[in-house]
Amino acid sequence: MGKSVQKVMTRGVQHLNLPPAVVDLFFRKAESFLPKHDFLVFEPRGGRVAIGDGDGKRLDELQMSLPEKVWVKTDDYGHSLVMTALFPREY
Repeated sequence: MGKSVQKVMTRGVQHLNLPPAVVDLFFRKAESFLPKHDFLVFEPRGGRVAIGDGDGKRLDELQMSLPEKVWVKTDDYGHSLVMTALFPREY
């Protein structure tokens, strides 16, 4: 059986009012890169969003618009994972 996963957003990210499908996509992408990458950067690039590892390595790209950069950080607490979507300024 896998670990339970709690997905949270900071108030800043909540105020973007992103469609639930977009937020879900961010968390699914973050899960897909575990355990190798527990930190992802979603960076707007015109009509696309570049997904990186935070160290300059590009991992993927999405066809969509995003008003500003969003991080998704995953913390492993042994029995569960907590995935947090936040702005860099909220860290």
